[in-house]
Amino acid sequence: MRERIQQDIKGARQLLKTSIRHWTSGRELRKEFNAAQQAGRRIVLDDFGPAIPAPEPGQPAADFTPKPGQSRKSHFMKLDEYPSTNYAFEVQKPPVSGNVINGLGETEHRPASPIFHTWQFGHPMGKLEFLFQGIRTKGEWIALLKRQWNTRRFTGEKAPEKIAVEDPAAMTEQIKALTKELGACMVGIAPLTDDMLTEELPLDHPYIISFGVEMDREAALYAPSERSALTIQAEYRGTDLISAQVAQHIRDMGWDAQAAIHGFLQIPAAIEAGLGQLGKHGSMISKDLGSMYRLGAVATNLPLVLDAPEDIGIDEFCARCQACTTNCPPNAIFDTKQMVRGRERWYVDFDTCIPYFVENHGCGICIGVCPWSEKGRGETFSLKIMAKKKAAADAANS
Repeated sequence: MRERIQQDIKGARQLLKTSIRHWTSGRELRKEFNAAQQAGRRIVLDDFGPAIPAPEPGQPAADFTPKPGQSRKSHFMKLDEYPSTNYAFEVQKPPVSGNVINGLGETEHRPASPIFHTWQFGHPMGKLEFLFQGIRTKGEWIALLKRQWNTRRFTGEKAPEKIAVEDPAAMTEQIKALTKELGACMVGIAPLTDDMLTEELPLDHPYIISFGVEMDREAALYAPSERSALTIQAEYRGTDLISAQVAQHIRDMGWDAQAAIHGFLQIPAAIEAGLGQLGKHGSMISKDLGSMYRLGAVATNLPLVLDAPEDIGIDEFCARCQACTTNCPPNAIFDTKQMVRGRERWYVDFDTCIPYFVENHGCGICIGVCPWSEKGRGETFSLKIMAKKKAAADAANS
């Protein structure tokens, strides 16, 4: 009981700090940005928030302008048209490219670097983060505060006596059943790897419980809008609550557990847990839901049985499909795989994507138009692709 009271006090202090920051430091920015949008002009973002570092010698500066090309709107997306790429802000002294921070073109593996959703406004992308946080609507800020309140239970003390785990397979089934009972639609177990960690998150638990919560597809098809943004926040609150409850359940058994959120890379964990594969749009695609889900995770040392990545045919499908690339208003999605921190993978141009994301309080067009995201289609796609791959492999070996 004492620990929970302390967690509540800490959580309340965090909410107060966040609220004060929103209504003070972001007030002038919000006022100027809204006026610029209405007048069809641009504010100079350099004039707001803390100073950010300039690119080092030889480092390319970020180019936040949309790439050339004509975006089209899918017929089933609900807005009459996608918001314009004529942004109401500009950065006259751009920082180092976000693609450099992400490791685009690097042939050696390294941990990912924090880049956005960091609340570090002195970071190279701090101006854009300052704008993103500052222009949230009242509803979006209430939703954010609700999420922050849930995080107070992410860590805590474990029970003094550890319950012995004689059958890790049975324990794994128990944890998966609990996670689904709490609201997850899919769950798997992955080993903790460097690909899941940023430089600022020194987790050392061997297991990751990765799970997904199904998204409201109808609301997602209104992206980007306040409706879709608020729905996403509600879905993330769902992952937060599940994470906190699963972590607490494990700690009650005397084992370590921490809900993984800030600085943890959810997609690599979910892929290693067998929940799906990385798609061209930079999100994971699952067989059942496409990208209509939100991910959560818990790190623990509770003995569990690992799942394994599964090939469901995403690479072959994405190599031919153009749905996300042609629907992206700033044309940020690469049509081919890129080398990123020593791994060849699908990649979205950060510098091109993030201004549109910030201006519109989030986006999500790419996952809405993905053919796999229409419930029931992914299973058929996967069966056809994997059958063709097997036939080709059989022919090559005959």
